Amino acid sequence: MAGSFFFVVGPSGAGKDSLLAGVAPLLPAGEFVFARRIITREAVAHTEDHDSCSETDFLAREKNGEFLITWQAHGLMYGLPAALRDAIASGVHVIANGSRNMIAQLQAELATLKVIEVSAPLDVLRARLHDRSRETPEEIDRRLQRASLALPAGVRSVRVMNDLSLEIGISRLKAALLQAAASTPEPTRFLYQKICGEALSRDSYAHLLPAVIRGAFCFADVQAFLVACTQNLTNDEIVFLAHARTLQYPRLAWHQAMVVDKHSMGGTPGSRVTMVVIPIVAAHGLLIPKTSSRAITSAAGTADAMEVLARVDLDFDEVKACVQSTNGCIAWNGKLNHSVLDDAINPIVRPFGLDTRSWSVASILSKKFTAGATHVVIDIPYTDSGKVKTLQDASELARLFESVGSALGLVVKAFPSDGSAPIGRGIGPALEARDVLQVLDNHPDAPADLMNKALFFAAQILALDPGVGTYDKGLLIAKELLQSGAARRRMDAIVRQQGAMPAEQQTALHREVRADRDGTVRAIDGGIISAIARQAGAPKLKIAGVDLKKSVGDPVRKDELLYLIQSSDAQQLQLAHQQAAANHGYALEA
Repeated sequence: MAGSFFFVVGPSGAGKDSLLAGVAPLLPAGEFVFARRIITREAVAHTEDHDSCSETDFLAREKNGEFLITWQAHGLMYGLPAALRDAIASGVHVIANGSRNMIAQLQAELATLKVIEVSAPLDVLRARLHDRSRETPEEIDRRLQRASLALPAGVRSVRVMNDLSLEIGISRLKAALLQAAASTPEPTRFLYQKICGEALSRDSYAHLLPAVIRGAFCFADVQAFLVACTQNLTNDEIVFLAHARTLQYPRLAWHQAMVVDKHSMGGTPGSRVTMVVIPIVAAHGLLIPKTSSRAITSAAGTADAMEVLARVDLDFDEVKACVQSTNGCIAWNGKLNHSVLDDAINPIVRPFGLDTRSWSVASILSKKFTAGATHVVIDIPYTDSGKVKTLQDASELARLFESVGSALGLVVKAFPSDGSAPIGRGIGPALEARDVLQVLDNHPDAPADLMNKALFFAAQILALDPGVGTYDKGLLIAKELLQSGAARRRMDAIVRQQGAMPAEQQTALHREVRADRDGTVRAIDGGIISAIARQAGAPKLKIAGVDLKKSVGDPVRKDELLYLIQSSDAQQLQLAHQQAAANHGYALEA
């Protein structure tokens, strides 16, 4: 078979030369050759490695038919040797660095032409060109206009975006070159196809994911694959991906017709709804083995807050024993359905600004499936600063959860919720656990918003029980279990079975944050409050966090207390207080 002629083009600022230099040592020897350009320029340091030629010799060689193609740019003559045809005919793939102006001519000359267009978003290109300080803004604008010109009709092409790390850009170029190479084995070919934006089949994912999980690919290739999965997943692929993930772990067998679970997409500070829902549902008699994550960027995850009360690093046998004894548990998922895929994607989500919603659907539901759940209720908070921005986005994501769940054989009910303000008063493990216990104790100071949201989701889960059937009946049962103390007693039983943690002996140090003027609390920025709590030491320091004293809608007088920052570390507390002084996160209106 004839080889391909890969013609690599790209505008200034796209980083084409850097990617070509990086990919060269990664290609299989003997299958690829880089075309050396003949240029009427002397070879000097810091320029392309090329063959030099005088204008007279260049014109003579052109007349003798020694060039495959020639062109002129920047006052110089460029050419590619005609001998490249022989290399292509022998099955060798040729890579040439050139100008998009030559594509039409090459298209007429070479049947195996494939154009690789290295690019980046216009704002990235503009910033890179500006940083080079070689051109005026007007010259940069003209370059960017040329960069947006369409390729000739009918040309086979693939676009390689170089908008993230250099390593990911190199992996993308490598994938574009190797996906059709004869030496590329099947699982690797699937990886490269996905990196290039192609849709994969169920069988492709079933073969590919085990290779990713066992470490068959370099980290940059895995990251490029995961980025592609956040940017180019069809709804069918989400199902295929979820199904392939379920095949990697044995499914827990509970020997019950109905095993329920509750999950939140997160992003709402203080929202420890799950820790209230689990004992209510368990007290009703349904099995609800809950595995939760620790905080990644927030001040606390469910596992962090539960660890204030009980051990959460349970193994499978300990989880089973707890559920058999109490109907429920609240354990850390790190020992149970840990995923190297999630370990790889989490560090790049924020730096690269990835939208992981579609990926999360496959990840979350595959974990619920392997944990043995048959019915799942999902909370999808939406807020301007969160993963899900609007009610419409949350509603669309809810429908996606339900359809993918159905494809896996699960009953999934997903509900949008307003995530624009913190839920509860405590932000940080110990303070959030305090709020949970106050709700379970029916304490007069219990946060009403936490109680109401927990009752809503508990009622939705109970409504899935054929013996309950409706939300209204589920709500009545949930309220009774909470008000009677049955839910608190069930939480105590879960804590004892998991292993109660000793009471915190450290004394919390506090700093006050007060209002700088009169007004009414219009909004509370949960991201800012969480950042302050993290600066104070949360979640590593369980006692650290922010204790809110004013909620949205509350009137506030100047110098009135908005919240307390607490920590066991005086230095971190001081830094957190300085951060709050710069921006306390409360929006007050007159």
